[in-house]
Amino acid sequence: MDEKLIKKAIKGNFNAYSILINELKSDGYKLAYTILKNEQDSIDAYLQAVEKGLKNIKNLKEVKYFKTWFLKIVINEAKNIISKNSKVIYLEDIKDLKEDKEINRENKIDLEKSLQSIDPQTIEMIKMKYYMGYKLEEIAQILDLSIGTVKGKMYTALKNMRKELSDSENRG
Repeated sequence: MDEKLIKKAIKGNFNAYSILINELKSDGYKLAYTILKNEQDSIDAYLQAVEKGLKNIKNLKEVKYFKTWFLKIVINEAKNIISKNSKVIYLEDIKDLKEDKEINRENKIDLEKSLQSIDPQTIEMIKMKYYMGYKLEEIAQILDLSIGTVKGKMYTALKNMRKELSDSENRG
């Protein structure tokens, strides 16, 4: 991201802010969509984040963290929409993305059961890694966690899911 534009935006330059936000439009929408699984809600979350970001950009302390700062706002706005709508969000298709696209109905049910035992923040991490292609370091930065915490939570969650899915497959 262009640091000069970010500095201008912090000083109140609306055009600079608009250019920066436009560069993050795709990432912001995709991130909201991985959380909300609804097109209109995702657009709303992104637009609310744009508005909140505009009001609060003067509080951004480190220019190099503009993208991280903005994506955190998107995540928070998506969570606010979930709270308002009191929706429960489940990951529908988490699996090794290199495998075939289709999961049969029983496997989907088993998958959703195994996801219920995972905390929402770890599900977010998994979505960001496998659906959006973020690196672990980027996830840690966006969620304001250490890289070790991200690795540990994801490793444990995926290991437990594999075990649960394997156990249910052996029973069936």
